[in-house]
Amino acid sequence: MDFEFNDTQQMLIDSAARLMRDRSGVEYWRQRRKLQDGCDPDMWGLFAELGWLALAVPEDTSGLGGSLEDVALLMTELGRGLVTDPIATSAVLSVSLIDQLATGALRAGLLGEIAAGTCRIALAHDEAGDRYEIAKPRTVMARRDGESYRLTGAKTLVLDAPSAHQLLITAAVEGDGFAVFLVPVDAAGLTLTSYPLIDGSRSADLDLVDVEVPAAHRLASGEKAIAALHTARLRVSVALMAQAVGAMEAAVQCASDYAKERRQFGQPIGKFQAIQHLAADMFVAAYEARSALYQLLAFAEGPPEERERALSIARIIIADAGKTVGQNGIQIHGGYGVTDEYAISHYYRRLFVLERQYGDVEFHLARLAGMGPASPNEV
Repeated sequence: MDFEFNDTQQMLIDSAARLMRDRSGVEYWRQRRKLQDGCDPDMWGLFAELGWLALAVPEDTSGLGGSLEDVALLMTELGRGLVTDPIATSAVLSVSLIDQLATGALRAGLLGEIAAGTCRIALAHDEAGDRYEIAKPRTVMARRDGESYRLTGAKTLVLDAPSAHQLLITAAVEGDGFAVFLVPVDAAGLTLTSYPLIDGSRSADLDLVDVEVPAAHRLASGEKAIAALHTARLRVSVALMAQAVGAMEAAVQCASDYAKERRQFGQPIGKFQAIQHLAADMFVAAYEARSALYQLLAFAEGPPEERERALSIARIIIADAGKTVGQNGIQIHGGYGVTDEYAISHYYRRLFVLERQYGDVEFHLARLAGMGPASPNEV
C-alpha cells in the first residue's frame, strides 16, 4: 500500500481541511442541532459543488470514480470538522448498493442525482431485536399485487432517514428470502418518526402499512442482495471509521491546546505528570486507529473472508481508541469537558455514536471469534 498522496488526493485533503476551518466549531455544531432533518442545505450544496458527493459514484454515471482510499481521506477531514450530514449513508452506502443492484436508466438516474446533490437515499434494514446481522430474515413483508408489491412492517434506527428523498428497504418475499426495494419517503402508508441522536445527527423509525412499490423498484433478492449489503457495509464502515480517526486526531489537538492554556498552581496543567499520561494515551490511541484504518484499506478489495476479518479487527481497535481519546479528553478538561460550550464534549458524543453504527464492539468481537484462525496473508 502506497502511503504517499497523489496530487488529486492532496487537493481533496486541502479543500476539505479549508472548508472545515471555515464551517465548523462549537457555535456551528450547536446551531446545527436545530435542523429538523439533520442536513445543512448550504453545506450539502458545497459538498455537491466540490464533487465530494460524486467521489464514490462510477464515472459512467456522472461520477468521479474515486477509490475507497480517496473516500477515507475525505472522510478523515470531515471527521475533524464533526460533519454529521448524511454524506456517508447517501454518497457511500447507498451509492454502493445502487451501483450493485440497480440497472439501466434507474441506476444511472439515481447515481447521477446523488452526485449532483439533488437526491439523498438511506438504507432501512434494521428491525427490533436485530444485532447488526445482515442475513437475518426480515419481519417486514412484501406481498405481490399485480405489477406491484405491498410492504407491511416496521424498521428501526434508520440513519439519516429524516433528510432522505428515497429509501432502500429490505423486506421478506415469499420464496426469495428478502429483497431490496426502492421507496420514496412520501409513499402512501409510510410513516416516519424522526428523532435526534446525541451527536446531533438524525435517525427515524419507519412504520409501513400496505405501501405500494412498483415491481421495477424491486432491485435484488436472495444471495445477491446479501452480498451487496456486505460490500456496502464495509464501504460505509471505512467512511465512518475514517471520520472517527479524524475526530480523534482533532480531539487530541483540542486536549493538548487546553492543557497548555489552562493554569493551576501557577503553571499550565500540561506540566503535571497525570495529565501528560492521559495525553500520551490519547496520542497513541489515535495513531493505532489510523493504522487499523490503513490495514483495512489494504484488505478492502481482497477475498470476502479476509476483508470481513479486517473489518472486524479495525472496528474493534478504532472503537477502543475512540473510547480512550474521548474519555481522556474529558478528564483533561475536568468538569468543563462535559459541557456543551467545549469542543471536547462534541468529539466525545460523535465518537460514541460512530462506534455503534453498522456493528458495535460486542458484535465484531463475536463475529471475529467465529471466523477461526487467520490466513498467513492476514498476519
